[in-house]
Amino acid sequence: MQLLNVDLSTVTTAADVVFGIGEPLAEIFHLDAQASASATKHLDVLAYNALLHRAYRVPVHSTVLLLHQQARHPNLSGRVQYAARHGRGKMDFGFELIPLWEIPADDLLDGALATLPLAVLGRLPDPLRLTDALAAVVKRLAERLQQEAAGEQAKRLLTAAYILTGLRLPNQEDISQLFRGVSIAMRESVTYQAILEEGKAEGRVEGRVEGRVEELHRTILRLGRERFGEADETTRQNIEAITDIDTLEELSLRLLKVSSWAELLTRESA
Repeated sequence: MQLLNVDLSTVTTAADVVFGIGEPLAEIFHLDAQASASATKHLDVLAYNALLHRAYRVPVHSTVLLLHQQARHPNLSGRVQYAARHGRGKMDFGFELIPLWEIPADDLLDGALATLPLAVLGRLPDPLRLTDALAAVVKRLAERLQQEAAGEQAKRLLTAAYILTGLRLPNQEDISQLFRGVSIAMRESVTYQAILEEGKAEGRVEGRVEGRVEELHRTILRLGRERFGEADETTRQNIEAITDIDTLEELSLRLLKVSSWAELLTRESA
């Protein structure tokens, strides 16, 4: 299996993750992770699937991974079906839909190292309080990483688990408490330190994933420059004032469908 460098930007934004299977290429696996509800995600998946099939001429399997129950939307059923004229052609497209909260966390903890961070969003044992159940998950996750993962890999996966836990626990201090002391590797992680900024030289705990926000700011400004020209100072300030990751991701999605900076920001403020 290989990660494909896919550019669908002439029609729509790039798909989340695209893997090529086989040598020569025999199949494509397209994975799209959703943390919030989208009324048009099913249409995006249809477009990605069709464009990938057109580009590579092999079967494409599309999967939407729902990270949180708030990612549910009535339109996201796993099918896109319609017929403009009865009996004269139709659309009938299906894709896999995986609600992560329905998968037992224990199953995810027993799986591959790369998917361990998803365990914090899996189904937890009923009798336990949420924080107690999550503490047990984090403990097992850290133990596996200490035994099986190299230092840099352990740092990345622990950081990913920390970030994903924010979809489940609203209180930043509760999240920090869960991970406090589980591994020296966590405290050495640059990303983790940027999130926590705990005490000492870094200051107080911050509850935002600043690195991701800054990355999205840079991406929007760079892609926008290629399409509309350099953003003026007011436009730049308006974009950099947005710190909500979901909002920024939606902006980057729409950027390729509008014709100016003004239209992009007008739609955002609408």
